[in-house]
Amino acid sequence: MKWNTIKYLCKEGILGLWKNRLMALASAGTIILCLLILGISYSIAENIETVMKQVEEQIGISAYIRDNVDGARLVAVENIINSTEHVSEVNYISKEEALETFANGQEDNSLFEQFKNDNPLPASFEIKVEAMQYQEDIVKKLQNIPELQVEYFKNESIIFMSINHSIQLLSSILIGCLIVIALLLITNTIKLTVYVRRKEINIMKYLGATDTFIRLPFVIEGILIGMIGSLIPIWIIKEGYLIFMDFVGEALGSFMGGIEMVPIGTIMQGLLPMFALIGIGIGMLGSAIAIRKHLKV
Repeated sequence: MKWNTIKYLCKEGILGLWKNRLMALASAGTIILCLLILGISYSIAENIETVMKQVEEQIGISAYIRDNVDGARLVAVENIINSTEHVSEVNYISKEEALETFANGQEDNSLFEQFKNDNPLPASFEIKVEAMQYQEDIVKKLQNIPELQVEYFKNESIIFMSINHSIQLLSSILIGCLIVIALLLITNTIKLTVYVRRKEINIMKYLGATDTFIRLPFVIEGILIGMIGSLIPIWIIKEGYLIFMDFVGEALGSFMGGIEMVPIGTIMQGLLPMFALIGIGIGMLGSAIAIRKHLKV
């Protein structure tokens, strides 16, 4: 096919989009609504997963140090903990710091002065793990160190991991179902657009136009509809997400030491290829498939 012919057919595709703008608007509207719902669901699922991971990191292990452990052995124990696989962070809390933290949480401000010379609280290592599923294995290793008394939220961790896995599974199923529904709705709307113009296709066919000559403008229309339908929800989700972050980000920042939402850049990295594939891909393929049966004259 010559370049001039391709340019002509591209022009016809753009003109056809304008001439049939109401049906094109219906197709684009379907794409926009489907991708908008999909994008919102994806953003929520990503944030739930990220928040759960951050909460996992906050629920750590407390390793209390037994009395009469000298400084050299204390350093050695800390090095052992730091070198333990899947340990992400180790913080040493001295007896004085533990008492001060405890006293600050009480109404009686004189507690620190009363007990600073006879401090009953032990020093400890506060240990954070990479993920909660590694917690039990790390605890078993730490229990072999005689200088430590290890405590952690065993039952709570099991419940939390179960909830986390359930949320991830439900999110994956929901997003998968939304993608299938979006594909079906978009394809059927494009088929309806082509059906309305079946007489135009039949006339071109009777005049001797080739299948490629007839099909290409419709495919170009489908690509343009898909582009419009993909860009608008991306813009809506981006602006809406930034507004939502302003409202919710501050509240989450003060929860459990600072919970952060997924950055907008990360959300866009996931949505852009997904929307391009669904919107433009289905717009193009839907037009090509829908027009096929009308070419059999």
